Amino acid sequence: MKLRYITCSDPREDIPVESILNFTEKYPISEIGVQAHPGPMSFNQSRNKWFDQIVKKAQNMPTPPNIALHINYAWCDYMCEGLVPHELDWWLRITNSYTKQPVIKRIQLNIGDYSDKFDIEKISTLMDKHKNQEFIFPWNNKVASKIDMLKQSGAKFSLLFDGSYGAGIEPKSWLAPVYKGIPNGYAGGLGPDNAAKNLDKINEILPQNYETWIDAEGKLRDKHTTGSFTLELAEKYLQNALNWYNQHEK
Repeated sequence: MKLRYITCSDPREDIPVESILNFTEKYPISEIGVQAHPGPMSFNQSRNKWFDQIVKKAQNMPTPPNIALHINYAWCDYMCEGLVPHELDWWLRITNSYTKQPVIKRIQLNIGDYSDKFDIEKISTLMDKHKNQEFIFPWNNKVASKIDMLKQSGAKFSLLFDGSYGAGIEPKSWLAPVYKGIPNGYAGGLGPDNAAKNLDKINEILPQNYETWIDAEGKLRDKHTTGSFTLELAEKYLQNALNWYNQHEK
């Protein structure tokens, strides 16, 4: 298999902007997945200001970082109805001055197990308006029927498999891709100590040369101190995953 990204999710405003960007420059395969929802990401709030600096600096970097927005709660509802929250709209429109591609390359809509806000037609229209960005949806038993309807509509999107529904629990086994032509990534309990072991398992169920990505969050938090994301744990996770990949790439 081939790794597109090694995603490090939920860095927050307590980490200096320059430290984040230095990390992404050191590891070009890395992706930062920033959690976006009302409250900390609203105008004039700390995470909003912090992320705004990241986007502005990334706009003028010759080798821009890989950035994904993971949209949650009310903002996810809005986007499932085809609407973009004002706070996100400007960021999603910004392009890198060198590549001319969006600074935010991927948009992950963390839909839950309710369906009243999930409008297939409006979501498809929204994705058409942002056709240079990759949209990601979760895949698990709770949302399978909605994703199946989206697939039948002909929409282009990607899936993130996480059988623990975002709880950060390592599965006993991983699920092979459900749809042909729909890119799939993997999350659920991944971290510095088990990245290689799980990459072995994921590699076994994927076709040769299949492009995928892995996403870690909970195990990148230092539970002995603040409980927050740390670049130290992110680097250990990324190095272990990258070492495995360098040995197994095919």
